[in-house]
Amino acid sequence: MRCVRYAAWLVFGLLVFPVESFAQGRTANWIFGDGYHVKYFDNDPVVMPFVSGFKAYAGASCISDIDGNLLFYSNTIRVWNANFLPLANSDTLPAIAKPPSSAKTNGSLFLPWPGDKQDRYFAFFQMSDADNRLYVSKIDRELDGGLGGVLNEYRAVQVWDHAICEQLVAIKHGNGRDWWILGRKGYPTSSQISLALLTDSGLEAMEYQSAGFEGSYIGEMTASYDGSMIAVAAAEGSCFPNPPIIGLYDFNRCDGSLSLRDTMRTLECSELSYGLAFSMLSNYLYYSVSDRIRLYRIDVSQDILTDTLVLKLTGPDFFLMGSGQLEQNYSGEILMPYHRVTTAGSDNIADHLAVVRYPDAVSSGFVVDTFAIHLNDRENTSLSLPNFANYDLGPLVGSPCDTLSSQDTTQTGLHHPPLETLSWSVNPSISSGSFTVTDGPASWLVVHDLYGREVLRQWHEERSTLDLTGQPDGVYLVYLRAADGTQTLPRKIVRQ
Repeated sequence: MRCVRYAAWLVFGLLVFPVESFAQGRTANWIFGDGYHVKYFDNDPVVMPFVSGFKAYAGASCISDIDGNLLFYSNTIRVWNANFLPLANSDTLPAIAKPPSSAKTNGSLFLPWPGDKQDRYFAFFQMSDADNRLYVSKIDRELDGGLGGVLNEYRAVQVWDHAICEQLVAIKHGNGRDWWILGRKGYPTSSQISLALLTDSGLEAMEYQSAGFEGSYIGEMTASYDGSMIAVAAAEGSCFPNPPIIGLYDFNRCDGSLSLRDTMRTLECSELSYGLAFSMLSNYLYYSVSDRIRLYRIDVSQDILTDTLVLKLTGPDFFLMGSGQLEQNYSGEILMPYHRVTTAGSDNIADHLAVVRYPDAVSSGFVVDTFAIHLNDRENTSLSLPNFANYDLGPLVGSPCDTLSSQDTTQTGLHHPPLETLSWSVNPSISSGSFTVTDGPASWLVVHDLYGREVLRQWHEERSTLDLTGQPDGVYLVYLRAADGTQTLPRKIVRQ
């Protein structure tokens, strides 16, 4: 069933979904499209000067350091450093095709190298326009005077021995260190999903499994914020032989297995489902349409997938317009670019980004801000936003594959599930670093920062003291967590 709901401009969301102020870390810089550069400062997007010589039709990617400083960016064909210059030793990568831009959706991706605690090494994945295969290179930040460069001994390593469709996704392994790499096997259509594991020593565990349906190469693939679900959009220009389809999977971060939950075909073959993004709490999946300005929302808690139209724009010249990729920023908002076939528009919409605010809210609690970010009066002719992963996703604490945490409850045999209703407290709520936890069941006491990173874990019985004096000032979340991964709702504390 498809219905139209108009998103209200409400302050309700600000009251129900407060957003803390924090640095954006690895996703602070967004370089994409026709040379656009947006940088986030404490959740506020600032439009930076245009990046000269850059165009990414659909294959943009970039990465920053944990403090939000730009490190590298790419349009899949070329790679640049923080000084907006070509990355050293990257000019002859075999996967590079002809400039100026690649049409490979999510065609490149940067990842921190597994196990590197010095933030020195990075993996760069790129799809080849020549053979539709995926390659990975290793970047060393210490090369070229600290601007980084590709290592000769690990450059353009072929990931799989077959072509893949455009989509590329990475999800942190349940050990909190390694990366699952996923793509769709085959080109120009696919009925299987390829899988590889990037570890500290390189690629391993390369295999593939059935996708459950046949779909074309056009569209985006995305992962939920916690890595437990994957969605695929596969669209082409007609209903035959493969009409536009969206598939939803459950994903096992321990063994990489996928389980198809359901598929949904768009009612109109002319509406090419394209961009995809989950809301941060994974209540909803949003998808855009590449040949019109349309945005839909799917309630993923339902057994059968159905969509609701949440944005529809029509007017002069809109038959030349479309919606682009979807990407979630660090505060959980979903961004969407408009693209125009030509640069002859008169409505000024193609030089803006739309933003879905409070995307987890029910009914009219979410807001679609159609003119949220103004991109300095330059028409956008691309579909792209940068391809990011959830870089700060932690381990599945207590799971069989959490083999790298300092204290592994599955190996010691301890199992203390928290009760459904708990009476426990953390005092004081604000301090210079010392906190006391009282009551609650015997369980692991876990503290996360607002990046989702685990900063402390210790065993708790009756009364415990938390020492965060070695951590930076900011807001932290405290949980009581059982060995099987179930946990309490968090208590918020402030270290200042």
